[in-house]
Amino acid sequence: MSKKTMQKFMDWLQYKVTPAVQKFTERPWVHGFSAGIVKCLPFILTGCLIFFYNVVQPYFPNILPNLSAVSNYTFSMLSLLVAFMMVYQEMGSLKHRNYQVVGGLTGICAYILAMKGTTVDGVYSVTWNRFGPTGIVVAICIGLYVSIIFHLIAKLNLFKNNNTIPEFVQEWIKNIIPIFLSILLLKIVIIDLDVDLYPIVLKLFAPINAIAQTYPGFILLNLFCCFFYSLGISGWTWSGPRNAIFIPAQAANVAAVAAGGTAMYLTTSEVCNGIALICLGGMGCTLALNIWCLFSKSKRLKTLGRVCIAPAIFNINEPILFGTPIVFNPILMMPMWICTTVNATIVWIVMRTGLLAIPTIELAMVATIPAPFSTVMFTGDMRGVIWWAVCLAVDLLIWYPFFKTYEKQEVEKEAAEALAKA
Repeated sequence: MSKKTMQKFMDWLQYKVTPAVQKFTERPWVHGFSAGIVKCLPFILTGCLIFFYNVVQPYFPNILPNLSAVSNYTFSMLSLLVAFMMVYQEMGSLKHRNYQVVGGLTGICAYILAMKGTTVDGVYSVTWNRFGPTGIVVAICIGLYVSIIFHLIAKLNLFKNNNTIPEFVQEWIKNIIPIFLSILLLKIVIIDLDVDLYPIVLKLFAPINAIAQTYPGFILLNLFCCFFYSLGISGWTWSGPRNAIFIPAQAANVAAVAAGGTAMYLTTSEVCNGIALICLGGMGCTLALNIWCLFSKSKRLKTLGRVCIAPAIFNINEPILFGTPIVFNPILMMPMWICTTVNATIVWIVMRTGLLAIPTIELAMVATIPAPFSTVMFTGDMRGVIWWAVCLAVDLLIWYPFFKTYEKQEVEKEAAEALAKA
């Protein structure tokens, strides 16, 4: 690719693609959707904390209490939390802040109704696993459904310039109408028409999940985020749709192993993020770049390498991403994409061939534990150390020619600056 063509490509990315993506992700409905799931992550991470606790607890059973119930009630109620938070965040994004809490509570009521429970002797029963991660897609749909109704009612702007009805009565009516409509329409579908939405929604989304679990889907989900990250768009932007795929898949792995079967799904947060092989040093596998910077002939790059190595070990690479910079730097963007694709391919092959165990730990969504500790911890397989070394070696080889090209430019620039000062 000629220098002129490369410049045109970079200009297209910088002035066309990036603004368009940022504009799309900042749309109220899209922003609210992503935030609705991201805001539930503290409950997931609480379960992660209990997991680490449970690694130590069996060795001191008489001193440390069993806290498994904490993770059960934070993770197994995840869909119910998403149903609330989805509406809450959408109402905030759509500037209907007076509807946030009421809308969120309506989302919970609507989700429980959609679970089609049974009442026997005055006891209402719903299958427990429908509140857990397997129902997260249904919770998203219910949350969006309730959000649409509240949004449409809010747009009517009831009681505009009306001073005859007390303000508190106006608020009651404004809340009663969308609550009534949300529950009434679901009641007609669920109770009167005897429709169980849970399996229907899961079946509709099954093809998407199936594609995500293929090799192309696995590569695409990892490379997609890395590509936009190299344009300065945070990976958190895509957390909503990615976690809608990741969380049910990992729950299915855990359930399969608990039932005596084997884990089958690789497109999970545990594989893509947790074991830290596809994001060594952070998204884009920038640990290798950081290592090369430590031995750079450029004073600036060497200093940058020393400053950034500590966070890089914990897979935090914003300092080197923007300090180098990698963002909108064609020389350093390419190895990010290549390393992500190659490392993801290595992980796919070794896990599919049984050379590395598939993670079967629920809630292992932490991506800041240094590899290879995280690799071994989440897979329970000591061979993770070998594959960490292989991935790092491959990354070092991939980054080297790109780094040397960029280093040469920096050395020449520093020499020119020194000459100018002299």
